[in-house]
Amino acid sequence: MSSKQLSHSDHVIATDMLYESKAAIKDFASAITESTSAEIRSFLKQEIRNAILQHELIYGFLQDKGIYDAYNVPQQLQRDIDYATRALSD
Repeated sequence: MSSKQLSHSDHVIATDMLYESKAAIKDFASAITESTSAEIRSFLKQEIRNAILQHELIYGFLQDKGIYDAYNVPQQLQRDIDYATRALSD
């Protein structure tokens, strides 16, 4: 990965993509439990696998860029505060 910093817009887009992929995973899981068709469940199971892979790729990108680290909560909270402070001052 390149070490180039993301612009404010790119940061927002990538973070939104992470949250939306997580929401998609939850929605697919819910849909699987509601479906009565084996064919639809099979389709949804493949889609949830794809959504999980997409989430993994987006998280890896954000982690490589130093934007998101779920394993160090205090440091992540400080990053979020710093980012919000920068965003509000722009």
